[in-house]
Amino acid sequence: MDTRTAFEEIRKSISAGDPLISGKVLDLAKADSDPMTRVKCLSLLKVVSDEGTSKEILRMLMEDLPEDRKDLVQVAGALRGLEYPSSALSILKGMDQDDSIARMSTLCLLDLEEYEDALEMVGHIAEITPFDRVMLTEIHSALGQHSQAVEIAEKLLAEYPQNYQVRRAYVSALILGGREKEAAKYSRAGLKDKSADSNAIAAYVLRIAGNYKAAAGYATRAINIDNGHVGAMETLGICLAEKGEYDKARIVAGAINEKSPGDKAALNVLSYCEGH
Repeated sequence: MDTRTAFEEIRKSISAGDPLISGKVLDLAKADSDPMTRVKCLSLLKVVSDEGTSKEILRMLMEDLPEDRKDLVQVAGALRGLEYPSSALSILKGMDQDDSIARMSTLCLLDLEEYEDALEMVGHIAEITPFDRVMLTEIHSALGQHSQAVEIAEKLLAEYPQNYQVRRAYVSALILGGREKEAAKYSRAGLKDKSADSNAIAAYVLRIAGNYKAAAGYATRAINIDNGHVGAMETLGICLAEKGEYDKARIVAGAINEKSPGDKAALNVLSYCEGH
């Protein structure tokens, strides 16, 4: 059986609730040493939550990494997306450094909640992009430097008023700085354009406020406008999990993975379903 067919069979087994699925995934990882095959195996195990088998496959992967730089970057990015930031960072540290490596290293440090190191790493990025500035808002907020976070977010918003990630960074900075009312006011005002992004921002703000019913409603509206809106799907999935509707939340996580394979939003939803 070739690798592609094996993956298809394993996915069917997962859907059928096969209790022996972990062994089948481990056998595939042993049979095919291609690093991306092992990454895919780790991805499959996220669904069944088998930490022991995951650790074994991760060990196999890290002991037999590719030599090509492009492949290494791909593996590191995939591991970070699968919530193995420490392993991803160890790969990146051994590579020739450029802006792309420093950027990904910063993301790993953020995941590890090493915010001071993340702030230092941003300083190694020669050409700061809008995405880097969004990262800076998160770092400053995490360090309790809320005025700096909001200042960066406000400048970004003035330059990119329609960008979803910028808008989300802005309301996040406000909320973390204790300015929830301003975030709510901004999100309500944005609804006038009836766009998917504006509904998704409103859903996000309401979800943070704990109003899961209303947040789910706005997220659903955003998805009806744009069925590929990952931010709205993430909010909807988290709201469903918070309401105890774990099976529905997992379906949403699967839909996210279909729309944007490897997106951390799917794992964010699944993390709310852990243990259920």
